[in-house]
Amino acid sequence: MSKNDNASDTSPAPRWVITGVLTGVLLVATGLRLWTLDSRGLWQDEIFTAAIASAENSLSEVVSIPLYNTALPAPPLYFLITHCFLLLGDSDFLLRFPALAFGVLGVAMAYTFGARLFGKTEGVVGAMLLAIAPFHIRYSQDARFYTLLALLSLLSGYFLYRGISSGERKWFAGFVVWTVLNVYSHLFAFLVLATEAIFVVGLRAAGSLAALRGQARSRDEGDAGAASPHRRGALAFAVSLIVIALAYAPMTPHLLRGLGGAKGLGGAGRGVADSLSFVLQALDSWGLGAGWRILILLVPSVVGLLAAARGQRRQLWFACCWFMVPFGVLLVVPAGHGFRPRYVLFMLPLFLILAAKGLTVISAAVGQRVPEASQRSRLVGLVVGVGVIALVSVPALQAYYEEDRADWRSVARLIASQLGPEDVIVSPGPFPQVVMPRYEKRLGEAVFLIGGSEVYLAAEDAQGGGVWFVGPAREKMRALDEELTEAQGFFFKVVFEVNDESAARGRALKIAPVMYDDLWVLYVRKGLEPSEVVGLYQDALEMVPPRVASSIHVTLGDFHRADGDLELAKAEYQDAAVLDPRAPDPHRGLALVYEAQGIRDQYEMEWRIYEELSAP
Repeated sequence: MSKNDNASDTSPAPRWVITGVLTGVLLVATGLRLWTLDSRGLWQDEIFTAAIASAENSLSEVVSIPLYNTALPAPPLYFLITHCFLLLGDSDFLLRFPALAFGVLGVAMAYTFGARLFGKTEGVVGAMLLAIAPFHIRYSQDARFYTLLALLSLLSGYFLYRGISSGERKWFAGFVVWTVLNVYSHLFAFLVLATEAIFVVGLRAAGSLAALRGQARSRDEGDAGAASPHRRGALAFAVSLIVIALAYAPMTPHLLRGLGGAKGLGGAGRGVADSLSFVLQALDSWGLGAGWRILILLVPSVVGLLAAARGQRRQLWFACCWFMVPFGVLLVVPAGHGFRPRYVLFMLPLFLILAAKGLTVISAAVGQRVPEASQRSRLVGLVVGVGVIALVSVPALQAYYEEDRADWRSVARLIASQLGPEDVIVSPGPFPQVVMPRYEKRLGEAVFLIGGSEVYLAAEDAQGGGVWFVGPAREKMRALDEELTEAQGFFFKVVFEVNDESAARGRALKIAPVMYDDLWVLYVRKGLEPSEVVGLYQDALEMVPPRVASSIHVTLGDFHRADGDLELAKAEYQDAAVLDPRAPDPHRGLALVYEAQGIRDQYEMEWRIYEELSAP
């Protein structure tokens, strides 16, 4: 075995110190992932998870639904795990808890892998960086399979690395187990498997070339770049691939069907520029914010990569494969499904381990300038580096926790409180029917229809009740709004707008456009009187967020102003301005009221405020 196969422990700290620090890191990781875990409602993909993993479904349904009822067949492992948690209770907290648990376990595994690659110090720092990483925290609070993919990828890579380094079969047995679980959790696990295959092939080729040059003995004595796996290790890897293929055989027909579908292979060809954009998107998501903040982690990770080139070439080759192969596959095998940085979340832990390596190298270089206290200087430099990264992470974390999203909870609450016995709910897709009864049990007995205005008209004629139209499809809802305005005139409308400024970072990271869609609620009924609509608005004020309540006050103000009651209109506009000080419309309404009252100076002041707030 080469001395570089296992990083030597350069950490001066006793084991109990390492254990104590790592325990603290895991507690921080858990706390950051528990914070606001269920404060926001579900978004579209989480709604899919809730529908598939529902406690009301049998195990066979949990397996079959993602295989047969989704555009791209999804492996069932994550849904089965989530289903077991939902048997304990149907809540958003339990729905998201598996992702949280896998995220925390991923932090622990980052230490284990980092310690194996470079040393315990790098392992602890890498785990610490992952514990506070905003992107990893985001998906530890998302009821999807991405933290499971990241954890299993780390486990698979770690066991393979140990197996190749030692040639012992037990490590390859673990590699098989974790890899099989990985490919049963997400299709992108095959990118990890491809990475591992290139890693082994490259090492074997390097070993064969060294043998031809008569350098077999020298590679065993220290040159990790010349070292190759033992023959039994290479053979064990080949056998492992056969076992993995056999274990995956039941999924193969679904995989082939998915790859041949609209979201599978055969998408538009991509050039190098497209692949480069994927890399930039991933780096942006791994960073601590936009612009220069990307460099805070990128620079030390590059330093760590360069440092590994000096005497740790096996680790260098593994890292190069880990980052280059997936993007290379995405370049040469175009798919119909758009790229999202979350698909390669499994790369983030190793990226941060390299950053940890870079920080230790930088702190060591600084420590050499103070030879009389070099060890202490290294430690101080490392603590300062990690501290700076932690401080810069705070705004990014705060922006994530405060991020505004589509608010299905409030929509469900609003409709449930005012739904009539003969009313129906019409939407352009199935999501409302899945998510709304989750938050308001009464809606489980409501009649849901899918379609547009033609469904609404048919439903109205057939039942004679009112129709609630709800949906995130902005363009469709606007078109329906225009149709109803022309045909009906005055009707109830509430738009749960997402704060674009708050959601800007999520949009920039290409998280998921539907997560930040406005949600529209329209209610129409034959013979609906304006006074009834006003009553609906007034009732709605008790159950909507402040920003939405502000827009309702503006609507009521417009109604009273059109009706000639300027004082009541002014009161509504003033309430709206208090609830949302940054909204321009309340000030526009106040300006029009003061103009109608002939109060010129107040009119000019409010109009000036309106223009300032409306400016881009």
